[in-house]
Amino acid sequence: MFLQGQKVGKYEIIRSLGSGGFGSVYLAKDTWLDIKVAIKVPHKQSAELYKLLKEPRLQAALNHPNIVRMIAAEKESKVFFMVMEYVKGRTLEKILDKEKILEPERAVDYIKQVAHGVDHAHKNKIIHRDLRPSNVIISEDGTAKITDFGTSAWLSNVPYASTRIGSPPYMAPEQFLGRASYQSDIYSLGCIFYEMIVGRPPIFDPDPFKILEKAQQGKVTPPRLRNTRISREIDEIIMKCLASKAEERYQKPSELIRAISSLKGKKEHESDVEEMLSRIRARDQVRSEQCWNCRRPLPIRTRHCPHCGETV
Repeated sequence: MFLQGQKVGKYEIIRSLGSGGFGSVYLAKDTWLDIKVAIKVPHKQSAELYKLLKEPRLQAALNHPNIVRMIAAEKESKVFFMVMEYVKGRTLEKILDKEKILEPERAVDYIKQVAHGVDHAHKNKIIHRDLRPSNVIISEDGTAKITDFGTSAWLSNVPYASTRIGSPPYMAPEQFLGRASYQSDIYSLGCIFYEMIVGRPPIFDPDPFKILEKAQQGKVTPPRLRNTRISREIDEIIMKCLASKAEERYQKPSELIRAISSLKGKKEHESDVEEMLSRIRARDQVRSEQCWNCRRPLPIRTRHCPHCGETV
């Protein structure tokens, strides 16, 4: 749609950042403010303006460090585009393409950040409906930011969004049936968490109907069977996110965040206990001293030699 060096209003196109099913994204320079921004151009330019404004209005309603900030929506030379915060970094998808599997601690950090962003969206009655690694950007300083709210929906006075939309490997069973709810995003978070520590989504098949069938039946191999390096607690958290029934999952992202946070607390507690036990073991080491009088070995924590009775 745009070319390198092209001027679009006050924006100068630097290069393409990629293209997806709904639009193309470019790195550009705001020549007035002298800052870099990301410009997204929807493929469907023929849609009515109120439809084009749906995504930027949804995203503009959110203000959180783990969500890419929407700056403006503009139209120049009959081309509608959105101007967003430019995040220097890589998508989680590209990171996984290169590294395949992440260390559990790193995966926990990323999913916790993403959950914070989702929690903010849910509190503003917005469900994302397309949470997946390609829609999470990891900045150079390690901050995870959710982007692409093109499939998002308001849940103001309704329990679910009825449109069937999303990416099959990351969709909850009810989302396939046009009943996406807040808990559907929880399922997607579980899929992302699973992929970060296993190297693939929990259910992967080229046939979306087979994914739906397996998801409905709960046919998910526990991640700990695929990666023995993760703890039982992490395994349980992921499997709860991936429950086939929405009511059996975490009901809010804040519940997931608390469960993840408890992992660190448990680890610290176990470290304290281990330190205390090591001190006890150190005290209980057999003494190498001998009685100064009879030269026989002295028992642990004794003040008198049991052999000759001398004070030691």
